[in-house]
Amino acid sequence: MKGINVLDRSHLQTEDGLPYFQGPEMSRLGWVRHAFLTRRGGVSLPPYDSLNLGDGNGDLDEHVSTNRQRIAQAFRFDPRRLILLNQMSQDHILLLKKPLSPLPPLLEYDALITDAPETFLGILTADCLPIFVVEQKKSVIAAIHAGRQGTALHITTQVLRRMKEEFDCSSSHLLITIGPSIGPRCYEIDKKVFHSEWEPFAVPKGEGKWDVNLAGINIAQMEAEGIHRDQISWIDLCTHCHPDLFFSYRKEGQTGRQVSLIGMI
Repeated sequence: MKGINVLDRSHLQTEDGLPYFQGPEMSRLGWVRHAFLTRRGGVSLPPYDSLNLGDGNGDLDEHVSTNRQRIAQAFRFDPRRLILLNQMSQDHILLLKKPLSPLPPLLEYDALITDAPETFLGILTADCLPIFVVEQKKSVIAAIHAGRQGTALHITTQVLRRMKEEFDCSSSHLLITIGPSIGPRCYEIDKKVFHSEWEPFAVPKGEGKWDVNLAGINIAQMEAEGIHRDQISWIDLCTHCHPDLFFSYRKEGQTGRQVSLIGMI
């Protein structure tokens, strides 16, 4: 997409045996640590192989715990400082202001915003869209889980507005990185859940079905809030098409969840 920094498999990096992707602009900020991890490098057994961070889906608790420890060690943070939400595919936003101690319990949200250092925000996905936002001047970060329902509720729009309201963030100072998700050729939905405003980002398949571009819809929501395309990086890899790298609920059914994490140091 013109103006957006589009990344592919060639941008895959490795840290302590864990493959991951980064937004190049965010990686240049010395006070931000972030990674869109893959399914590789963990200890979970099939069908959760191998770096599964999702619990309650059938994987062994000890495997999930070990995977979490491996990630924390590789990216050099206290595993107790990683917040993983009970994601509900809604539009609830958790606001965490400094000073922050102790961390809140696992709650039902789909996005987090914080200005607290040493706090790592984690988003679990297996087709949905993980999005990170950084305000370079105010030192504020956000992590968003944007699935079909969250996208329909404009969760990305709501996060950007809350950042302005709560922290006086400026659109011109934001950097945004969009992680891997299911691509438009693989994400078919029917008329029961289709929204007419998505038509510019959808291809009709007949019989009341469409292929939908979730990333494209969320990018349009960003642009409506004053974000320019040169502020956006996008890891344009379909989770459904790259099963060697990513978990995909649409492709596999019973499967794990990869984690994307961001924190300030």
